[in-house]
Amino acid sequence: MINTFHKCFLSVVIPTFNEAGRILPTLESVVSYLRLQAYSWEIVIVDDGSLDRTPYIVSNWVKENIVEGESCSVISVGHQGKGSAIKIGMLSAKGSYRLMCDADLAVSAEQIGKFVGAIEQGNYDIVIGSRQVEGAERLHETRLRYFTGRLFNWFVRVIAVPGVEDTQCGYKCFTGSVARDLFQNQKIMGWGFDVEILFLAVRKNMNILEMPVSWISVEKSKVQVHRASFEMVRDTLLVRLRYLFGRYK
Repeated sequence: MINTFHKCFLSVVIPTFNEAGRILPTLESVVSYLRLQAYSWEIVIVDDGSLDRTPYIVSNWVKENIVEGESCSVISVGHQGKGSAIKIGMLSAKGSYRLMCDADLAVSAEQIGKFVGAIEQGNYDIVIGSRQVEGAERLHETRLRYFTGRLFNWFVRVIAVPGVEDTQCGYKCFTGSVARDLFQNQKIMGWGFDVEILFLAVRKNMNILEMPVSWISVEKSKVQVHRASFEMVRDTLLVRLRYLFGRYK
C-alpha cells in the first residue's frame, strides 16, 4: 500500500469482486485522469473477497505504478457484497469529496470532473450519476436490463426515494462529512445499498443533484438481473421497515 496523504481533496472508491480480467484498464484510466488534475487525490480499492487473482494483480500494479506523492490503498475483506465494500471504502477514505465508481468503469473517468465541479461549486451534498435525466446516454443496454431497471426505479420512487429517477447508477459523489454520516448508518451490504443511502439522505433533507452521464453497458457484468432485482426489492422494503421501527440514527 502506498499512502502519503493525511488529507486529500478527492477520494475515488472502487469496489472489486473477481475483476482480474478488467481492473487494470480501469485503474490506468482513473490514474491517468487524476494525474492531470491540480488537486490532491487518493484511490481506495476494496476487494470484496475475490476468488480470482484480483487482489494480487491490483497490489502488484500499485507497487509498480503509483509513485511518491500519490496515494492508492488496497483493502481486502471477506465477501459480503458490493454495499459492504463501498461502505468500508467510503469510511476509510480521507477526501473532502468521495466518489464511488464501478470496476467496469461503465461511466468513464473523464466524467469525474463534472461531478467534482458540481458538488464543489453548487452547494450540493451528493451528486449522483443518472442514466435517465435529460442529457444522459445509455449505450449497448439490453431491453431486459433497461425495462427491469425502470420498473425497479418506479418501485423505489413509490416506496423509498421519491423524485430520484436513477438510484442505481454506480457513479456517485459525496462530501466527506455527508459520506461519514450516511455510510455509518448503512445496514444493507448487497445491491440495495444505493437505495438505503439515498433514502437516508432524503430523510435528512440533503441536497441531491442528478447528473446526466454517458453510461455503457459492459459485457460480463457482475449483475445477475433477476437475482439482483429480487434482492433490491427485498432490501427496499427492509429500509422502509427499519425506518418505521427507528433503526436509523
